Amino acid sequence: MTTQKLTHWTDKEYKKILLKGIIKQSRHFMKPSGIWISVNGSWEKWLDGNWEGWLKGKVCLNVELKKDINLFIINSKQQFLNKFKELTGKDYSTDSYISCCIFIKMFHEKIKKLYDGMWLKAKPFYAHRLDFDYFYSWDCESICIWNTNKIKFKEMKK
Repeated sequence: MTTQKLTHWTDKEYKKILLKGIIKQSRHFMKPSGIWISVNGSWEKWLDGNWEGWLKGKVCLNVELKKDINLFIINSKQQFLNKFKELTGKDYSTDSYISCCIFIKMFHEKIKKLYDGMWLKAKPFYAHRLDFDYFYSWDCESICIWNTNKIKFKEMKK
């Protein structure tokens, strides 16, 4: 994996806990639950003009991934669709809200047994964010880590 600037934003009062390695994962529907990591300022760029107030009361930490981390790296929409079908036995579809909920939840449960996290790269995100709701829900290129033994937080150097 090439060197990337990886960051995580958190509430000021939670910073000390994260630096000690005590990690609380965020919960989502369309996205997997986990710790969300910005890649090369992707989240910060998305916030600009979309949700500037979100940064109020937040601090930024550097994130290091362990060398042996096993990420499902999404390099294309088709790669994601293939993995979705492999793990759920179904084609990805949002035709039925209930069906969509069931199979996205199943996909997340199964992918978490195989990988430490998932990285949606910028190229497929921007190519399909407006025509594919799963990618759109991510907001920008980012990494979600659910195996928190594979990450470490560090203070930002000033």
